Amino acid sequence: MKKLFDSYEKVIEFAIGHEIKASQLYVDLAKKMITPEVRDLCKELAKEELEHKERLEKEIGKRCELEAGLNHSKYDILKSDVNIFKSRIEMFMFAMKKEQASIQLYLDLAKIVNDEESRQMFVRLAEEETEHKRRFGSEYNECLK
Repeated sequence: MKKLFDSYEKVIEFAIGHEIKASQLYVDLAKKMITPEVRDLCKELAKEELEHKERLEKEIGKRCELEAGLNHSKYDILKSDVNIFKSRIEMFMFAMKKEQASIQLYLDLAKIVNDEESRQMFVRLAEEETEHKRRFGSEYNECLK
């Protein structure tokens, strides 16, 4: 069944929930990491995801129209337990997949909002999530060496 955003408020609520789940995921992953650099990366990204949440919270109550509906079920991949990862490589692959879903969410939202300021915020969030994905990609590549 398709789940469609039907209001800007629903978009923002979903995105805030997405950022909260992402932050908690990285907090949980940090607890599992043996390597201090990777543990610190997870903690830093957890903090950055909460900063995204705070930015999104400023959008609550804003009057903004959506130019199209958007199926949000494809972005909701954060239903995972960190205990399922058998290796750091699996964890990095999942984190990159999560970041890609976030990138796509924000790019898609930027396309359907009719407010330029909100559109720019979503583009910036997509850029920041792209940087998160790049950082996990670097760690993934280090694991493969």
